[in-house]
Amino acid sequence: MPSTFSKALIVSVIFGTGIGSAFAADAEMVDLRGSIRDRARPSYDAMGIRAGAFTVFPSAALTETYDDNIYATDTNTADDFITTLGAAIAVNSNWSRHALNFNAGVSKYVYADNTGENRLDWNVGADGHLDVTRDTQFTGKLAYAQLHEDRGDPNAPLAAVEPIEYELFSANASFIQRFNRLSAQLSGGYSDYDYKNVASTGGGIIDQNDRDRREYEESLRLGYDVSPDTNVYVRGTLNQRDYKLSTPVVAVNRDSDGYALVVGSDFRLSSLAQGGIFVGYQKQRYDDASFSDVSGLSYGANVEWYLTPLTTVTFNAASTVEETTSVGASGYLSQTGGIRIDHELLRNLLLNGEVSYTNSKYEGIERTDNTLSAGLGFDYLVNRNFTLGLGYNYTDRKSDAAGADYKRNQIGLTLTGKL
Repeated sequence: MPSTFSKALIVSVIFGTGIGSAFAADAEMVDLRGSIRDRARPSYDAMGIRAGAFTVFPSAALTETYDDNIYATDTNTADDFITTLGAAIAVNSNWSRHALNFNAGVSKYVYADNTGENRLDWNVGADGHLDVTRDTQFTGKLAYAQLHEDRGDPNAPLAAVEPIEYELFSANASFIQRFNRLSAQLSGGYSDYDYKNVASTGGGIIDQNDRDRREYEESLRLGYDVSPDTNVYVRGTLNQRDYKLSTPVVAVNRDSDGYALVVGSDFRLSSLAQGGIFVGYQKQRYDDASFSDVSGLSYGANVEWYLTPLTTVTFNAASTVEETTSVGASGYLSQTGGIRIDHELLRNLLLNGEVSYTNSKYEGIERTDNTLSAGLGFDYLVNRNFTLGLGYNYTDRKSDAAGADYKRNQIGLTLTGKL
């Protein structure tokens, strides 16, 4: 059951704030353009703490969640209440040119009954850009995180006593140069995954060292401004995925290299819509001769449609080649599409609903996963320091693989404090 502390804290916030303030805010003169989620709300946005040339934004959150299938299994499901304690800090520069930002966060997951599922995640990072001239810019980002794999992840071992933990270090850099209407962007990325071994329900250890890998990515994008609000481009991307073990425990070499070539556009159609879309072809080739290549359509979309000044509809789509631990499979092609609706019922009451569908086709084995996800929720902005949110999520995965089907319902209440 939810903790006494969380219930007392939520009740004190709800009854300690006048409901009339919600309606008073509607009279405030605000800019109704753009996405509901990104819109400035002067009466409810955190002020932050000025620290010289930087502004510090600290926050903390308490979430109580009920999950009716914590192990994401098809049979013998188990439910539980999970308390999540989170804290984060963002430090953003206030310079007129250039930018340097820092961030860090920590989340503690505490299960009421199944304490073996308890986890601590944390992350630190920095990003910024250097504006050499108006037309020349360097950008960069560094991040390190200790995370855990969700029980519903397609690569999560079913026999694991506890969720798989892993460390992720990532670095990205870009050089951007503009020539009047023409632009060129050269980018590079690096990711290092380090998975931890886990005990098996049948005894012994499930070795995860064969999943440790380094991923490299290089891309070149050439663009042209058709108008001040529309850019069209062509982008080529190369990647290399190198597994650290020269002789993996499964005696399989999963090293690969791939490429993608796409054409796309970033656009803003006045106050009607904005976003980006691209389409092309992608292919991943594997060093092991027994593995088949994974190839197919490469596409992506993130488009916001401003249906009314108070309603934003967001369309998302993506096609990517993903890694797998399934025996006999080289990888899988993941194709996802989704839609989300955000509605501002009041200036401080935001409603949302979303649905997405993912098809994962494995290469080399007879396995296809089809996953339907849906969610509903609202955020009540109590004041500029507190937000109360309620969310419900439903997941239904159907798979050709034995034991990979599952359904899950999750409902959570979150209280967020920020300065």
